[in-house]
Amino acid sequence: MRALTGLKVRQFEELHKKFDAELLSRKLVAKPKRQRALGGGRRHTLQDSAGMLFFILMYFKVYPTMAVAGFLFGAARSRICEWVHTYQPVLEAVLGKNLDLPKRKISSVDEFVKTFPKVKKLIIDATERPRTRPKNAEKQRQHYSGKKKRHTLKNTLVVEPRNKKILILTPTVPGAVHDKKDLDDNDIVPHIPEDIPIEVDLGYKGLENEYDGITIPHKKPRKGELTKSQKRQNRKIASSRIRGEHAIGLCKRYRALSDVYRNRRQGFEDKLMVTTCGLVNFYQRTRKRA
Repeated sequence: MRALTGLKVRQFEELHKKFDAELLSRKLVAKPKRQRALGGGRRHTLQDSAGMLFFILMYFKVYPTMAVAGFLFGAARSRICEWVHTYQPVLEAVLGKNLDLPKRKISSVDEFVKTFPKVKKLIIDATERPRTRPKNAEKQRQHYSGKKKRHTLKNTLVVEPRNKKILILTPTVPGAVHDKKDLDDNDIVPHIPEDIPIEVDLGYKGLENEYDGITIPHKKPRKGELTKSQKRQNRKIASSRIRGEHAIGLCKRYRALSDVYRNRRQGFEDKLMVTTCGLVNFYQRTRKRA
């Protein structure tokens, strides 16, 4: 179960109860020009809500092509595509009601304190995931990451290291956008209380000169070396920041984020990211009881 869905059996059952309720509530809203009664027409290949939840979780975890998923579930590729875009919003809505989805934007310090009252420390980091090479030359330049040497998509994550919860997730941007520019564009740090320390990597060099409470590793000087004291401090920072890397690693266990992104629907790359982060937060919150 965990290899196919990313969840243990008890976690799946807990999520299924709310997924089933959300699915039923959405089915109660009849289409304006419906020609058949609810339940009419050809039998659904996915017989019940548990099968529907299993399908969408398996899609996120395994990320099969539409043809492979169609073979496994006995449906045409077009139907598989329809299922993905039907059940993903339901799963996202359930995770949202569970308060497992990360916030997309913070507008003020008061909002941050009200939303995350127990946060004592934060780690900010960016993550990139590969995408297919765009045909358009301009889009190729926008998405080409000099760091990864390939075309990528990028998000910035704000993580609470104590429980590895992803608190804030920025909108998906092309991979060529610099880490610090993405952070500045989303105006996150000004809305974090000054008494909460923030740890970042060297991709955010210069941030420590703009705000208080920023911990950043020492950068090796050109044609020089770090002192032993600076190296010790860097190791200490790295040992603390690793929990943020662990949170990103939990997201990348879902192959929808680690494999080359190949979906075509506009905006779906962002939906994959936010829903996966919600699944990771749900897993972390419930794993001790599961």
